[in-house]
Amino acid sequence: MQQVATSWLIYDLTNSPFLVGLSGVFLSVPFIVMSLYAGTIVDRVDRKKLLMWAQTADLVNTFLLGLLIASGNIQVWHLYASSVASSLFGAFQNPAQQAILPYLVPRSDLVAAISLNSILRKGTQIIGPSLGGISVATIGVANTFFIRCVAYLILLVCLGAISATNPSAERGRDQDPLSAMIEGFRYVRAEPVMGGILLMEALFSLFGSYYTMLVIFARDIFALGPEGLGFLQSAAGLGTIAGSLTLSAMGNVPYMGRLMIGAAMTYGASVIALAYCPWFLLALPILFVAGAAEMTMGALRTTILQLTSRRELLGRVMSLQAICSRGLGPLGSFELGAVAELVGVRASVALGAGICMLIAATIAIRVPAIWQYTGASVDHRRDDRGRRDGTPLAAALSDRS
Repeated sequence: MQQVATSWLIYDLTNSPFLVGLSGVFLSVPFIVMSLYAGTIVDRVDRKKLLMWAQTADLVNTFLLGLLIASGNIQVWHLYASSVASSLFGAFQNPAQQAILPYLVPRSDLVAAISLNSILRKGTQIIGPSLGGISVATIGVANTFFIRCVAYLILLVCLGAISATNPSAERGRDQDPLSAMIEGFRYVRAEPVMGGILLMEALFSLFGSYYTMLVIFARDIFALGPEGLGFLQSAAGLGTIAGSLTLSAMGNVPYMGRLMIGAAMTYGASVIALAYCPWFLLALPILFVAGAAEMTMGALRTTILQLTSRRELLGRVMSLQAICSRGLGPLGSFELGAVAELVGVRASVALGAGICMLIAATIAIRVPAIWQYTGASVDHRRDDRGRRDGTPLAAALSDRS
C-alpha cells in the first residue's frame, strides 16, 4: 500500500518519471553501504531481536512521514529522506530475515519454505496494491501510511511469537567487522555457483526493475487512476502466489538451475510483451506470467544460496544477496526512469528485459555448474540440536570454469 502511495505522491508532486525513478537512488545507496556492515552483525547477534529493533525503527519512520503528509507540509525531499532511513533499517532486516530461516526448517525443506515465504513477502501484492490504490483515492495518502503503521505493530507481535534456536554467531564473535566483510567476499568469490547467482541477481535488479514504471503505464498509457495502478501490481502479485504454491508443492525441485534459468527467460519475454501491450486487460495476464516467473527465479536463487553457504557465513552471504536485490533494485528503477526520459517508457522497459534475457543465457553458458545444479547433494546429517548440518555443499556442486 505504501509503495503505491509513495509512487503516486511523487509523480503527483513532480509530474516527472525521472524524479519517480530518482527515489530509487535514496533507497539504494544507503542500503548498499550499510549492508556490508550489517551482514557481519547478523552473524554475531540474535537475529530475532535484531529484526524486532529494525522493524520498530521503521515503524517510527513511517509514522513521522504520515504526520508530515497529514499536516500538508510534505515535500519531495521528505519522501527521499524517509527512503534513506528506511533503507538503512532494511540493511539489517533483509539478511537477518533470510539467515534465520534455516533455523526454522530442515534444509531439505528450504525450497518449500522459501516458496511459501514468498507468498507472504511478495504475494501480498495481490491485496496490498489494490487496497493502496483504493486507499489513496478514498481516504488519502496520509491515512495509507498510518495503515502501514498498524501493519508494523502486527508484524512485531508475530516476530515475538517466533520460537527458534538462538542463531547468534557460531564462530568469529570477536572478529573485527572489516576482516569479517573481507572473509565474506573471499568466500563468495571462491564459489562459482554463489558468485554466478549473485551476479545474475545484481544485473536483473539493475535492468529488470519495471515496477516503478507501472504508475506511468497506469496513468499515461492506459489512462487509469490509482485504482488501475493497484490492479496492475496485483496481477503480478497473483502470479507470484500461483508460482509460490506450485513451487512449494513440487518440494525438492529437480534441476533447480535449469528451472531458474528458464524462469529468467520467461520473465524477460513477458516484460517485453508488457512494454508493447496496447490494452489494459491484456496487460493483466502478462503481468501474471511475469510475477510467477520472477517468484520462481527468485525463490530458487535464494534456495541455492542457502544450500551452498556455510552457516557461520550465512548472514554475510544474505547481506550480499540483499545488496544485489533490494540494494540495486532501486538503482535499476532510477536507470529505467532516466532511459525512459530519452527513449520513452515502452522502449526503456523492453530494452531492460531484453538485457535480462541475454544475462540469463550468458550465465547458463559461462557457469555450467549453475545450469547443472540439482541440489541433490544436500547433506541430511543433523547436528546435536536436531537441525540440518551446516556442512558446505559448494565443493560438491561447483563446476569451476
